Amino acid sequence: MKDLLIYLLAMVLVVPLSKRLGLGAVIGYLIAGALIGPYGFGLLSETVEGEAPHLAEFGVIMMLLLIGLELSPRLLWKQRGPIFGLGFLQVLGTTGLFTAALIAFGWSWPDSVAVGMILAVSSTAVALQTLQEHGYAKSLGGERAFSVLLFQDIAVIPILALLPLLTGADTPSDDSSPLRKTLLIISAVLAIGLAGRFLLRPLFQAVARIKIRETFTALALLIVVASAALMHAVGLSPALGAFLAGVVLADSEFRHQIVADIEPFKGLLLGLFFITIGSDIQFSLIAANPGLVTAWVLAIILGKAGLLYALGRATRMRPPESLLFAASLAQGGEFAFVLLAQTGGLLEPETVQILTISVALSMALAPLLISLTIRHGMSRLECVTPETRLPDTVDESERENPVLVIGIGRFGQTLIRFLKANGIRATVLDIDSEQIDVMARFGIKSYFGDGANLDLLRSAGLTHAKALVIAIDEPETAIKIVEEIRHEYPGLPLFSRAYDRIHAYRLLNLGVTEIAIETSGSALTLGTEVLKQLGISPARADRQAHLFATNNARSIRDLSKRYGTEDRESFI
Repeated sequence: MKDLLIYLLAMVLVVPLSKRLGLGAVIGYLIAGALIGPYGFGLLSETVEGEAPHLAEFGVIMMLLLIGLELSPRLLWKQRGPIFGLGFLQVLGTTGLFTAALIAFGWSWPDSVAVGMILAVSSTAVALQTLQEHGYAKSLGGERAFSVLLFQDIAVIPILALLPLLTGADTPSDDSSPLRKTLLIISAVLAIGLAGRFLLRPLFQAVARIKIRETFTALALLIVVASAALMHAVGLSPALGAFLAGVVLADSEFRHQIVADIEPFKGLLLGLFFITIGSDIQFSLIAANPGLVTAWVLAIILGKAGLLYALGRATRMRPPESLLFAASLAQGGEFAFVLLAQTGGLLEPETVQILTISVALSMALAPLLISLTIRHGMSRLECVTPETRLPDTVDESERENPVLVIGIGRFGQTLIRFLKANGIRATVLDIDSEQIDVMARFGIKSYFGDGANLDLLRSAGLTHAKALVIAIDEPETAIKIVEEIRHEYPGLPLFSRAYDRIHAYRLLNLGVTEIAIETSGSALTLGTEVLKQLGISPARADRQAHLFATNNARSIRDLSKRYGTEDRESFI
């Protein structure tokens, strides 16, 4: 109980603090493990230190099941070029780069290849989250980075299978027949595929009819354990079985429920896995080799960034796109810790320690690197996907419209319909060509173009507009647009969608005329109906809603004037 208490306290206290500092959950788990481990405060008993890694491996197995569930054949086919083309080149190129460099420094070829493969993977969590926060997840650089990350997730499976072979590269093979072992492996893979198609779906259907959720969860866990045990029995990584089971079930109607049931187990056990890795970090070794750690961190970031930029340019990505693509992937990844844990007997323990902390530091620096890259005046128009068309030319008659709207998502659609119902003509811009085509079928005309590009806004009629509405769902992009418009057109009335109160304060302080927090209006409407259902008269409920909305708007404006001078928590 004492050890369990220590593990849970470490998760609850250290990990949220790490996320708040912008380091991410993985770094938090590593720090927590380092603090409670034998090289930190030594809070855990020897028995638990020996048993925890075995339990923690199930976190990795469940993570690969969930990755498999995301890899539907349709997604893989749709993005087959970037995933299997660019992704393969990145993994092969990075592996070759580090392998050649390490051999040149006198390393053995098995060790060099192993480290090269381990450093080829990047952090999916860090890269995608940072790109989404800055509004660049749908840019060309962001989408190419996602494709490569997807291939890396797939590539982890063969890498896990290759590491044991490298470990035994200098030892004679056993007496078992290679043909027999190959047939066993093929049979196991086919068994998982056939079971997924003809056995698992009927089983899930039967369990779903019973309507006992615990049984459904038990069946999902049974699949994880059974597929992992089957792969282990034929001499492969247990995680491979879970991954294959996930791929088989990716197009199943039960996929979302399986993800919901497995996710809590995966999160806790994966957290335990990273804590056990952190508990093995020897601070004395790191303190004795600061130059070596620094060299590894720089080698990871600069080596991967240089190769990725070259790949981007070679695949006809423009310089800004290539730069964002390189910055997004120029770090180690979560799977590096998983792979390093499988190198027993291959790499020296001290080398594993140095690599673990170096990968962790590269991940901690990744958000800063991506942010600095984006701040170099890069507009989203420079990073649009090749599938989208060139910016449309706005009709001459549309350039005189009194309102210019940026964004035609669910928020912008309602706004545009409201203006249209009141006889107000609006010119609409968006960078999602598919959404533009869909809305055109419903009679809402819009144009493809990046609202962050001031020249494009001018060509769309900005100089004649009486109001500009920013209805996009990317907070940082909205801030950037407001800053540029306020500098060039200080007198133009600006209206903007706000993600939350903090975003609203920032917009108001930049001079936005009026804001609308995206969920407040619908929440207030629903709350009004609740009051009526509870017996309050409709007239009084409407008055209370109006009063609340007025006071809320006033408080947001009042607080915006003090935002930045006091603790952020007091403004939420």
